[in-house]
Amino acid sequence: MRWGKKSREVTQDGRSRIDLPRLQRELGVRIGERGSSTFLLACDEMDRTHHHELGAEHLIVGVLEEGGPAAQLLLQHGITLEDTRAQIAEALWEADEALGALELTSEATNILATAAEAAGMRGHRTLEPEHITYGFVCSGFEITSRVLHMIGVDRQKLLQESEQLLSNGH
Repeated sequence: MRWGKKSREVTQDGRSRIDLPRLQRELGVRIGERGSSTFLLACDEMDRTHHHELGAEHLIVGVLEEGGPAAQLLLQHGITLEDTRAQIAEALWEADEALGALELTSEATNILATAAEAAGMRGHRTLEPEHITYGFVCSGFEITSRVLHMIGVDRQKLLQESEQLLSNGH
């Protein structure tokens, strides 16, 4: 899944927005209302840090800011917005200028593919923050692993509880 110039929408106030209909087609699953909110919040975080790619770090912040059951699960495991942003700041840099095209990092692409697969396997009709959380807990990539490790998260326990959250219909 590679994104080009048509993937990015910019609102009148200059905020980046991901092309959700295209993302839904690429993932093969509808994105629910809370999932859409998570993506909008992730785009806001991407803008705040002046990045031109939507990455795992932005998705984690989006889930936390959305505030639903997935965010509560992350908070129970010590993953706070402040700590996540601090780890992101250490792991990444702020870009000097945003480019014209919004792209997904390869890590975010894999996280979302895992999330879509988890939704489909469970017969869930929409992709929500709980699926995204499951996707990044399963992720073995650099940014996600670093953030979870540095915060001191028991990844296996978080994975089990994330699976349970999905099994409960979230």
